[in-house]
Amino acid sequence: MIPKSIGYKIYWAGRYLERIENVCRASLFALHNGKSLDSLAKEYGLENEKDLMKYIKTSFEYLREDIRGFADERILIEVNSLGLQINSNTSDLESYFSRLLIVINSIGSMLENYFIKTKEEMRIRSQEENAPEF
Repeated sequence: MIPKSIGYKIYWAGRYLERIENVCRASLFALHNGKSLDSLAKEYGLENEKDLMKYIKTSFEYLREDIRGFADERILIEVNSLGLQINSNTSDLESYFSRLLIVINSIGSMLENYFIKTKEEMRIRSQEENAPEF
């Protein structure tokens, strides 16, 4: 069984990974339809393309912190490769977002396999079960 705090990290790691994926997919969609990333950024409540990229980087930093709390070495290596892709050259935006999506999908598959292998141990205890035993 895992403590509630680890369950929290698992949940938020998934949310941050999903955020990055959604921004990448929306960016590719916008680029394929002749829209600028500045207009997409405004849809997210951001100022411009620069802020959109910063949003991806910030979400990645939170993802990395949460995932360190429960994942194995293989997943952490893949997360680091996502970081390298996020910080890579953005001159060709379609290629950039496509590369990010490839790594994101790989991380998602690795996480699914990780949880399948450890599902017996992964039951999250309720708050009462976390109380100290006497």
